[in-house]
Amino acid sequence: MDYLKRSEELFEETVENRRHLHQMPELGLELPETTAFIMEKLTEMGYDPKPCGGGVVACVGKTGGKTVLLRGDVDALPMKEESGLPFASQRENAHTCGHDIHGAMLLTAAKMLKENEAALDGMVKLMFQSGEEPLTGARSMIADGLLQDPRPDVALGYHVVAGSMPMGLFVYNREGTLMNSSDNFIIDIQGKGGHGAYPDACIDPINIAAHMILALESVVAREIKSTQASVLTIGKVTAGDAPNIIPDQAQLQGTLRCDSEKERKFILQRLSEVVDAVAKMYRGSATITMLAGTPPLICDPQSVDDFVGYMRELDVPGQCEHVGMHAASSEDFSAVLSEIPGAYMFLSAGFTDGRETYNQHHPKVEFNEEVMKSGAAYLAHCATRWLEEHK
Repeated sequence: MDYLKRSEELFEETVENRRHLHQMPELGLELPETTAFIMEKLTEMGYDPKPCGGGVVACVGKTGGKTVLLRGDVDALPMKEESGLPFASQRENAHTCGHDIHGAMLLTAAKMLKENEAALDGMVKLMFQSGEEPLTGARSMIADGLLQDPRPDVALGYHVVAGSMPMGLFVYNREGTLMNSSDNFIIDIQGKGGHGAYPDACIDPINIAAHMILALESVVAREIKSTQASVLTIGKVTAGDAPNIIPDQAQLQGTLRCDSEKERKFILQRLSEVVDAVAKMYRGSATITMLAGTPPLICDPQSVDDFVGYMRELDVPGQCEHVGMHAASSEDFSAVLSEIPGAYMFLSAGFTDGRETYNQHHPKVEFNEEVMKSGAAYLAHCATRWLEEHK
């Protein structure tokens, strides 16, 4: 099948699906309307979709051969949209990261693969994922059997990118870290409150918090090689109600990003040690609560070579590529690529007509829907060709 031609024929349907998802954004692992819509569409195509860890899984092809996993995340962000588009979000949440496009592309790829099912030399497993933004969805689906019955042999995922990059561009990293790890945490500091004029009778949690922030920053600045990209940020400090009262408690919230799993584990260990030591130094105590975390996203070089080669086979208008990207942001597809080989790439969904002003996660961001023609075709074509060459 000529997947690019067929994707162009299905473009109106793809746009309709994308705009429907765009108007009904949902958050986290609970996406009842989104998953119901996806399951309805897949059922209409002839699939037998199953709920899985907050998302949806469906398979197409033949048993007994190898299996390719195609992933599209479909959750939104907790922010209000200000794009002014006629199909803008009708809720307080918004698809300002482009996940609605990912879901629509994967639905169209699913339709094309179903139409071409007899020609597939194995199985394609479709992964419609919830909870990417809080970095919990991929692990939730893995825990619910995503990588079983059948176990995929390779995985492929794309992320669209708004802004000014030209249409047709795809970006990847063959070796090394593509995206950093992410670990969010909360530090609760316990002191002893009292009158601001008598600090000697108190244990000041704000003082502890201040020294703790400086000490944690020193871990990255003085204990990590300068060639490693590690960032520890305290983004929220909460304490006190009045200028003349020393509170009982203070709270820090932060995030850690690393391009190396080795450095990640080291800093997480030092995080615990430093927090405990600083709290005790100033006669207080502290506890750490680790929130969602995901390892660095590192692609398999052979899988990247395979999929990039298949993508080049399609005559996509303006197609060009850039290799060697390293993003400080994080992506929980890394949990999948920690289990099986695979590749993850970025597809430009930008403009050059004035609509490129805003990027991802901005309330006024706009995405070029033309990317869905090539995106859906890439997904279906890459899966088909990989099965052909690895049967």
